[in-house]
Amino acid sequence: MSFDLSPTSRPSGLAELRAAYTRERANLDRTVPSGPTPAADPSALGVALGRRHARLLDDLLVRLFQLLRESGTPSRAAWDSVAIAGVGGYGRGAVALRSDLDVRILARDAQRAGAIADALLYPLWDMGVTVGHQVVTVDDLVEGAREDLPTATSLLDWRHVVGDASLSESLWQRAAMGIFAHSELPRFIERLGKEISQRHERFGGSVYLLEPDVKNGAGGLRDLDVARWAAKARYGVGEFDALVRFGALVAREAEEIRGAAEMLWRIRNLLHAHSGRRTDRLTFDEQELCAGALGYSKGAGPAGDGQKGAPAPDEPAVSPEAIERMMSDYYRSARTISRALDVIVSRATPTLTRRRRRDEDLGRGVRLFDGCITMSDPDLLRTDPAIALRLVSEAVERGVPLLPYARGAIVRAAGDAAFCAALRESPEAAERFRTLVATCKETALQSGSVVRELHDLGLLLAMIPEFLPVVGRVHHDVYHVYTVDVHSVAAVDRLAALARGELAGEFGLPCRLAAEATRPTMLFFATLLHDVGKAIGGTDHSRRGAEMARKILERLGFPPEDVDEACHLILKHLVMYLIATRRDLDDPATISEFCQEVHGREGLRDLYLLTVADLSTTSPTSMTSWKARMLDELYLSADAALRGAREDGGPLGIDDQRMARAISGTVAALEDLPAANDAERRAQRDFLARYLASMPERYLLANSPAAIAAHAELARQQQCGGNSVSVALVPSRHPEAAELCVVAPDRPGLLAAITAALAASRLEVHGAQIHSRACDDASADDGGGGGVLRGRASSSPPAGVRLQAVDLFWVRDRGEGVGGVARGIPKLMTDIQAVLSGQISGAELAKKRRGGALRERPTPKVRTQISIDDRASHHTVIEVLTRDRPGLLFAISDALYQLGLSISVAKINTEGTRVADVFYVSEADGAKLANGKRMQEVEERLHAVLQGLDGEGSVG
Repeated sequence: MSFDLSPTSRPSGLAELRAAYTRERANLDRTVPSGPTPAADPSALGVALGRRHARLLDDLLVRLFQLLRESGTPSRAAWDSVAIAGVGGYGRGAVALRSDLDVRILARDAQRAGAIADALLYPLWDMGVTVGHQVVTVDDLVEGAREDLPTATSLLDWRHVVGDASLSESLWQRAAMGIFAHSELPRFIERLGKEISQRHERFGGSVYLLEPDVKNGAGGLRDLDVARWAAKARYGVGEFDALVRFGALVAREAEEIRGAAEMLWRIRNLLHAHSGRRTDRLTFDEQELCAGALGYSKGAGPAGDGQKGAPAPDEPAVSPEAIERMMSDYYRSARTISRALDVIVSRATPTLTRRRRRDEDLGRGVRLFDGCITMSDPDLLRTDPAIALRLVSEAVERGVPLLPYARGAIVRAAGDAAFCAALRESPEAAERFRTLVATCKETALQSGSVVRELHDLGLLLAMIPEFLPVVGRVHHDVYHVYTVDVHSVAAVDRLAALARGELAGEFGLPCRLAAEATRPTMLFFATLLHDVGKAIGGTDHSRRGAEMARKILERLGFPPEDVDEACHLILKHLVMYLIATRRDLDDPATISEFCQEVHGREGLRDLYLLTVADLSTTSPTSMTSWKARMLDELYLSADAALRGAREDGGPLGIDDQRMARAISGTVAALEDLPAANDAERRAQRDFLARYLASMPERYLLANSPAAIAAHAELARQQQCGGNSVSVALVPSRHPEAAELCVVAPDRPGLLAAITAALAASRLEVHGAQIHSRACDDASADDGGGGGVLRGRASSSPPAGVRLQAVDLFWVRDRGEGVGGVARGIPKLMTDIQAVLSGQISGAELAKKRRGGALRERPTPKVRTQISIDDRASHHTVIEVLTRDRPGLLFAISDALYQLGLSISVAKINTEGTRVADVFYVSEADGAKLANGKRMQEVEERLHAVLQGLDGEGSVG
């Protein structure tokens, strides 16, 4: 773009130049939408916009340089003795919307050139241009580049704009013969490698961050810059078309890199437009704006890739599905750039050693060269496609890596549809692929694990093309941290680690069971394919995945019985987690119903291992110690039921040995608690015996002996002292949360009072157990030592029975984490007593907390779902899936209390910003909820309460 302005020596020329620049800059800004409205031409938002911006700055600098030179201040001779060059993005010829103008003023005498800098910079600053500049000499730059990497890379980005071109040419000649000489390249590229590692560590280290930095993060635009620097240092050119001509890239690779760069450039320019400044972090709220501006819509990709249309009146402007599609495209692009970085840097690194390398022919086209596996002839990939998997098999067997040359050849071949089709037709390839996926050996492969190497090489997609749609596919939430393909590969790696027994300290039971797997290959493939149904979208990905897996496994040559079992595991892969975290495991109906979902004890073991591998790789924090114990408990209960451990025909439950260990451990733990004298110790022991008899098996097996002993002592003190409520911190088996025990005489509305006080104390509830017990010997069943009342009692307990609530909450202070919980206990007790005495209502107390809440960072939207199930033995199960926010647990429990329902069991499960709260409830007379109007009334009331939370300004 050129200004309609001739160079002039008149002072008025500056004003005209400023007006022309302001006008063209405004036109540039108008190209980019500032909100979610789709851009008229998304292709104009990416690299094209960056180049347009660079041309605008070129014209500005050239015109300004000419204008000032003609003015004679400083002298024309002074202007003729300097060169103005662009570096950074400007030097590469593309400048993001709000990025700086980065220039160097190259002079023979830096001190005398200071006047030139002042003459240029003041007008630029007056025009609102942010300038990064240095006045330098050739010697300064060449010497500085030897130790300072940014100086060295600025020489690779150097682009002469105006002035004495011979200075710029001299600089490049000195650099090419010095720090970029062939003998110096390994050291320079090593410096680049350190920069990559340090930057990735600083910005998160993964391509798949939830809120990535599109410039500096792994797979970001800076990685592309580094690849260009390595190529320019080695070949003298950095543009991808030129690298194709040099043979450093093939045309397909260059095209993929250009497409990936375009995606990131569009997003980066949109981020700059939305914020009005240079910002590169793709936050959750920015993801929504970018998806809208790029034209993503329901059932379509970016604008131009599908049909666009206005959303329905009851739908958001940009749906979560549209955001997921955009982020999937982003991650695919970032992964392409990350791969390109590895490939280009590897190819640009010269080998200078003169030693003789070992070269051994291993047969069938495979060679061991210099400690790496390679092929004897690259043409074999065309004539014998199975050699690709043969190479990987040999590398795994010998514990050596693939030669970079061989890796590159396989990657290029895997991009060819004809090669992939021929590979799938090869019986040898299918057999080797089955073996490799189920390999548990640790390897020296570049990607670390076998399956990750197969994925990075493109062989996973070559053998299972149905996997392609889940590559880069994401969930728009903070719970599923990784893309579907990365998670699936990580789950297989986790299963292999369990089989090796290396995680026995953290996953004792899974490690033992993984070593006993009778059909490991089937289990590994069920794990690999468990989320393949997410390729299509929608909700029932388990069923779709099972249908897709059947065709895949049959094509890979699995026997019919293994195909059937793998498909069954994929179909049911969510069942065990959902039951363990959202159902009462002490209810015989729960265990009985679950046992019908598995194919015997072997099928139970395989489903348990798949569930552990799946859950523990969903995010770094997804497998909490609480969830691990729930899964273990469900497995052991179901296994006992399936092997007929309860021969007396009694209710299904945990085996007696575990119960005995829990009780004996608690009795021993009591002795560590303080006692004033022998009489108090005897009283503690007597009370503990009655306490243990009055609590359900679920409680005894879900809590540590030390915690149970502490609960019992608090219950004894509350009962003996007649306190209205007692609260204490007790030993927590969950390092991520403090455990609060609240003991009080049970009554309707107690849970609502407690949760109101927790909300007022700014405590986040991450888990809860709700129990009621009979307080005295008179309540004993059949004359025994204390009757068992499971969970929260109804409002009409048996005559003469005094009930005591023992409620456990795992909490964190919203500001100070676990450490801030203890200071809030006195206030918590006061607040509970105030609600129970009627001094303040629970709603008023909780509202005080919400009103003072600080605004939290935006997170993805969560759709509220409420389901009511009456299949449990004695209760109706209400399940609430919604966005987590302050006061939520109180709002739900208070609503249930106001509806006249009694809560027997509450299970609180937090998944990122989504919670799945489950309540076992009954009517005041102990009956289940009636179908029809009553269930509808409860569901509508809960929806209204949750909407009211948002209306009161609660954030989350």
